[in-house]
Amino acid sequence: MGTQRGLAQAAILAVLLAACSKSVARPAAPVAPTTQAAPTTGATQTQAIQPQQAPVTFTDPDDVNLALDLKTLTHTNDATTITYTVETYEPFRDDQADFFWSIDKDNDQKVDTLVGVEFEDGKLDAKVETPDEKEIGPATVTRTGPASLRVSFSRKFIGSAASYQYRVTAVTDLNHNDEEDPGETDIAPDSGFYTHRL
Repeated sequence: MGTQRGLAQAAILAVLLAACSKSVARPAAPVAPTTQAAPTTGATQTQAIQPQQAPVTFTDPDDVNLALDLKTLTHTNDATTITYTVETYEPFRDDQADFFWSIDKDNDQKVDTLVGVEFEDGKLDAKVETPDEKEIGPATVTRTGPASLRVSFSRKFIGSAASYQYRVTAVTDLNHNDEEDPGETDIAPDSGFYTHRL
């Protein structure tokens, strides 16, 4: 009896010790970039963090009397692609679509690249261009509703910066001359740029 009780107590003690030594897994809190000393050189290094993939949304006021009056603008990204969505206050036809995103890649308040969507050759077309409208790469456009569309393009056209700026222009060609004339545009934001942190 004494031996059995001793074995039982030893077993209980072993279980308790094992339970105390286990660590509980908890969700990791988001890690901000930190600077730390390198182990051998004393130099500093920055730990990389994953890009945020959650959409960021902006709302523009109902402020122009045009078919393309910008309402909601969204940007998101993953490791290879940047995606924008645009929604207007009123529905628009494919042949009315004329949107472009002016991108400032180095945050110097100057436009470096354009991503444009317009109706060409009987269909919606999207491309990445220089400011003087020379095509430098493809983009993909998809209608997402009667008053909205989505455009995606390769992240390589932005470069390796951790953030960049952009603004959105919608052109309603009132006089059908295929030109961007005064009184035919809605721009968001009304001044400056939105920031996209990658």
